[in-house]
Amino acid sequence: MGAEGAQHIADALRTNTTLTTLNLNENGIGAEAAQHIAGAMRTNTTLTTLHLGSNEIGAEGAQHIADALRT
Repeated sequence: MGAEGAQHIADALRTNTTLTTLNLNENGIGAEAAQHIAGAMRTNTTLTTLHLGSNEIGAEGAQHIADALRT
């Protein structure tokens, strides 16, 4: 998917009002892509489950996601 694909997903998540679960396992998501998704998580209020297993988000990407969960 890469960072560009994740940006498209993030753009959709920002306006989503129905999706509650998103499975992004094994999509080649790195730290930059995780940052895009985390940004969308800050404004999305309907997503309750996000699967990111078997990606390469690393410590930096995990920090972005964790920070988004705190807001």
